[in-house]
Amino acid sequence: MSAARTEHVVRLDFPAKPEYLLLARLALAGVARALPLDEEAVADLKLAVTEACGNAVRHAYEDDGGIVAVSYVVGRTTLELIVEDRGTGITEEDDVSGESAPEPLEGGMGMAIIRAVVDAVEVRDGADGRGTVVRMTKYLPD
Repeated sequence: MSAARTEHVVRLDFPAKPEYLLLARLALAGVARALPLDEEAVADLKLAVTEACGNAVRHAYEDDGGIVAVSYVVGRTTLELIVEDRGTGITEEDDVSGESAPEPLEGGMGMAIIRAVVDAVEVRDGADGRGTVVRMTKYLPD
């Protein structure tokens, strides 16, 4: 018999403005306290969520603003960090594969940083084709 999978979800919505990025980091720090993650892993995850949220703040909305939604999903063996926006979404010019030409020196390093610190990354369009969803997965140590 397998144990039932229990997930706990913490969700945070905030205005797509740089001054709110700290909220995503603070919420992650609170969630991570209950997990078997060392300080370095938590610092790496804070960096990843800040980069994903920063991308949403910088690229998702024109000047009219919008909302960034962050969810932390704690499973038995994983922590998922999900960042969503309802903005313009990913264009063909955006590099989400990590396999194109080298990143520019100024900016553009967000996805490379995220890929370096989490175990899996999925970037897709929002549910109705609007916006972008970045799902980052970190496997929890035994």
